[in-house]
Amino acid sequence: MADDVGATLDAEGAGVKVRAMTRKFGPREIAIAGATLVLLLLAYWAGHWALVGRHLVSTDNAYVRADISLMSAKVEGYVRAVPAIENSSVRAGDVLVEIDPTDYQARVAAARAALAQAEGARSSEQAARALAAADVARYRPLAERGLLSPARMQQLEIQSRQAGAGVEAANAAVEAARADLRSAELDLERTIVRAPIDGVVGDRQVQVGQLVRPGSPLMSVVPLQAVYVVANFKETQIANFRPGQPVLIRPDVEHDLRLYGTLESLAPASGTEFSVIPTDTATGNFTKIVQRVPVRIHLEPGQEGLELLRPGLSASVTVDTRE
Repeated sequence: MADDVGATLDAEGAGVKVRAMTRKFGPREIAIAGATLVLLLLAYWAGHWALVGRHLVSTDNAYVRADISLMSAKVEGYVRAVPAIENSSVRAGDVLVEIDPTDYQARVAAARAALAQAEGARSSEQAARALAAADVARYRPLAERGLLSPARMQQLEIQSRQAGAGVEAANAAVEAARADLRSAELDLERTIVRAPIDGVVGDRQVQVGQLVRPGSPLMSVVPLQAVYVVANFKETQIANFRPGQPVLIRPDVEHDLRLYGTLESLAPASGTEFSVIPTDTATGNFTKIVQRVPVRIHLEPGQEGLELLRPGLSASVTVDTRE
């Protein structure tokens, strides 16, 4: 019974306190507190915008890019092997495609034989020139003493000059044969297509047994460790852009991921100037359209999450233009 009486007294005390607080914070006081809070929030927002926000320029028209190496054949032939597997990692110098080298090995052998023949002909011409020069040196004293007719001496000198011209022609033939050999050896080397950079194989179009010709597309090598971002800002946004300004990148592949970079450079013209059919505003009815300028953004290396980026993925970027 005593406990019930105590509980009742406690409840009555709590009710008195609530009524007191209600009387203390009436509608007028609550309205003032709310207005004060709103003013504080507005002041904070205005200060933040004045100091930071108005210097931040953003766009969601941004994409991950990379300098992709498009591999193509340099010589004609049938593909003997394709060691590179789709989506596999390769190192610079790894073999991607092997073209049957039989024809090119034969050309190298023929070029070496032609070079040996040209060098032999040059040796013969050099010997003939040496003999003609020796004849001139031997018979000139006789001609000076009148023991040899001038016509005979003139004939020997002509033969010497002809022998010298023959040596020059033989030297040119040797150089031409060496050039042919270098060209044949280069074509033989080109039957092995190697990766020019470290990256990942993609878009593999070549198959074993396929006949490829110079310029035939084979595959692409994507350098995933050297990606960057290209953001297309409106022309009304780039007035304060300078190389080196910090950039915040938010890739769409992971909404919680935040990457950091620096503004590297601005394109020398708007995107429409590099299109196949540039816009001509001097004909027909004119409608002004805000143009966009590509901006290249360098990603800081070593950041967590860079491995998620793939060329072609979209992102949102924010450039801080504060000095």
